[in-house]
Amino acid sequence: MKYNYVYFDDGAVLNGCPDINNYYYICTLDLKRLDNVYVVSYPLDCKPGIIHSFYVMHNHPIINSVITLPFKSIWYPFFFKYSFKNDKPICFVVSGYYITVDYIRFLKKKYVNSKFVLLHRDLVDLWHKRKPQFSRRLVGELYDIEMSYDKGDCAKYNLVHFDEFESKIDILNQDNKYIYDVFFAGTAKDRLPLLIDIYDYLTSAGINVKYFITGTTSESRIERKNIVYSDKNMNYREMLNCSIKSRCLLEVQQAGAVGYTSRFLEAVMYNRKLITNNITIAESKFFDEKGINIFANVNDISVNFVKSKPYNFNYQGEFSPIHLIEKIDSLL
Repeated sequence: MKYNYVYFDDGAVLNGCPDINNYYYICTLDLKRLDNVYVVSYPLDCKPGIIHSFYVMHNHPIINSVITLPFKSIWYPFFFKYSFKNDKPICFVVSGYYITVDYIRFLKKKYVNSKFVLLHRDLVDLWHKRKPQFSRRLVGELYDIEMSYDKGDCAKYNLVHFDEFESKIDILNQDNKYIYDVFFAGTAKDRLPLLIDIYDYLTSAGINVKYFITGTTSESRIERKNIVYSDKNMNYREMLNCSIKSRCLLEVQQAGAVGYTSRFLEAVMYNRKLITNNITIAESKFFDEKGINIFANVNDISVNFVKSKPYNFNYQGEFSPIHLIEKIDSLL
């Protein structure tokens, strides 16, 4: 490869250390095994937890909404500490929301021959709502390549497309003993009415359905057996355990999204059948009606599909994040 890579992940902190059960941490595990890629889970993840706590207080949005604390740039040299084995230039791949405009400018001055790639693993408009300081003009100024998982956003903003990625981990369910027929986990967003319709349709046909839903108000919740509403996300490793114990995974796209989601990747990697309203999956090499049931209306969901025998997608590592780095390297 032409570059070494620093990948700013969107990981979580648990007791001052990277949360190994976090979705983003698991997604990038394959990268952590490479000599030419260094993954930063969060700023100062190389420092003791107490130092990271000082960083969090100094940069806390609530504190800074009352009084803007000065000298935040003192942390910049310590965001990551790593020396590569060769002197190739560095490409910084930014997925984490904690990266600021000023920090990018700091890196550009320190690493003169470096390259910068912005990675969108959610819709671009949602990213801009969370990061209003990054105008479209400023993104073009600071980044050499801007990429999105969503083909609609790629067409809208003239971005480079990448397929969603995830590292496969070992999860034990050797006997394929299923607890649920259909499992869904995710944020409600605009999907709750459709999710309830699907639940009622399947359970009325004798299908055992399990939901774990976040992002709802107490007033909007429609109670059903085996629907868990939570204010906190299930840790990703636990969620994968639920997926493995289910015959089928349910994917319901948020409005406006047309890219592959983690539900599709999980179904393929762990050989679980998929029920989805994402019609673009029909273009995937993994699409087979024996393993994927695409629906436009609730009545399109086949009860016989749910009850049919397991399906093997013959996954061979196609979703590994290593392929993302290879693609970026070829683009550069």
